Amino acid sequence: MNWSDYLIPSNTQRAGIARYDGELTFELPKSTKLAIIGVPEDRLSDGAGEIKSPSAIRNSLYALSIGAHGAIIVDMGNLRTGKTLADTYYGLRDVVKELNKRNVVTLIIGGTIDVFYGSCLALNERKSTLTNVTPTLQLPVRGSEKHPLNSLMFKKTELPVHICNVGYQSYYVAQDELDYFQDRHYEAYRLGEVKTEILSAVEPIVRDSDLIALSFDAIKHSDAPAAANPSPNGFTGEEACQIAFYAGLSHKCCSMGIFDMLPQNDVQNITANLAAQIAWYFIEGVKKRNTDNPKEQNENFKKYVIYFDELHHDLCFFKNVHTERWWMEVPSITNKHDSLIISCTPDDYKRATEQEIPERWWKTYQRINFK
Repeated sequence: MNWSDYLIPSNTQRAGIARYDGELTFELPKSTKLAIIGVPEDRLSDGAGEIKSPSAIRNSLYALSIGAHGAIIVDMGNLRTGKTLADTYYGLRDVVKELNKRNVVTLIIGGTIDVFYGSCLALNERKSTLTNVTPTLQLPVRGSEKHPLNSLMFKKTELPVHICNVGYQSYYVAQDELDYFQDRHYEAYRLGEVKTEILSAVEPIVRDSDLIALSFDAIKHSDAPAAANPSPNGFTGEEACQIAFYAGLSHKCCSMGIFDMLPQNDVQNITANLAAQIAWYFIEGVKKRNTDNPKEQNENFKKYVIYFDELHHDLCFFKNVHTERWWMEVPSITNKHDSLIISCTPDDYKRATEQEIPERWWKTYQRINFK
């Protein structure tokens, strides 16, 4: 791939982090596990200013300690934005697809959240799960009826994507939107549901996600004053960092993006610094990730079987004896090969021992058996 057709080198440098230099002979270092790509794009928000956020985020990120993980990172610079938004999306698609082939995780910084559609396009050959960390189900930008991520959610595309939303706020969401999500077996988790315990509520969702898009609109104004659509309520900065760390740990997650920041509205670089810390935690998670799969590592897992009286069926759980993370198997009633093993929490297992069906098990069962 000729990187120069798609990317422009960043002017920001950091010792210890490899950098795409624009040369035709550039080769990714063999140690590369993660690539940073800035996307200076804000046409869907009528040029509100998100175009400047990749530079602001880089400046703050490179001021942080990189510890021992600098050698796994390469800064690929900024994406060349196209004449049209579609050109930008397809350009990002090509870059992310090439990095995926090389088993390199992509961290996308800046721009409006719609650009993450390019990452979705990169995975169009297989079923994937996209998790949006946003306060609404229909994404909150002007012209949202044309929003490409909305087209994923509302089935105006044939991409085989399962949608999760983490952190929606009820006063922004109409009941018919929730009904639409439920009818299509998508997953939507209200802010109040997940804030009480980020680890148990969000970690399994993120662990099962191929793609994660985080909007600063989902973070409370006091922690992110430069959010494109600020709100007094939302996740705290610490909670956003936790979510990013769990995303980095997930061996499924191949791309994460941080979006919807207006640098001109930032107060003492609070938002840019938070974006940098979110990115730092994601990188830290990637550094520490390992394959954790009950299907492939039987020797590391203990299996628990619970007979469910109501279903007249066994529920199977798996626990990694080393990491103490849990999974549960969701059967297909038509083809056992279509059964899924999904992430869960110890509480899900505890509920099952009390003959209570875990909510994620039931949602997944409906999705794979009653499409």
